[in-house]
Amino acid sequence: MLKFLLLSSLSVLAIGGGLLFWHYGLDSHHDTPDSLFPVLDDRIISLTPPEARDIVLQRDFLDHFATYTIDEKDLAAFIDRHFEIEDSFSERSFVKSERVGKAIGRIDWIVPDGCVWYSYAASNGGVSNDYHDPATGSTYQDSAHW
Repeated sequence: MLKFLLLSSLSVLAIGGGLLFWHYGLDSHHDTPDSLFPVLDDRIISLTPPEARDIVLQRDFLDHFATYTIDEKDLAAFIDRHFEIEDSFSERSFVKSERVGKAIGRIDWIVPDGCVWYSYAASNGGVSNDYHDPATGSTYQDSAHW
């Protein structure tokens, strides 16, 4: 009887975990932000610049991780609008040289030389970190949202 209960419990956990991953875990590719809907919720869509292209996305319950290509002027303009920042371009930081060539984040994005970093918090407590290569437009986004 104990063996049956243990197997039944493990089966329920496995099925439940699979359903949670199916609902919250996602690993996908999108050509443009328009193709994000209806697969994703508004929190992810609202943090993705409309000019982003070739989007690779991973998400879990409260976070999402993405890579995409975008011109820096479009990225900065989006951040300014979304986070109500006056001039995010002048507030960006250059990534420290010791991080260049190393993988960051869950998608293992390689930090290029000359990479800049934008980091902002939303009024609801969500946070977005965008690592951007101005030379190629390659961008890695790590966002937490509620």
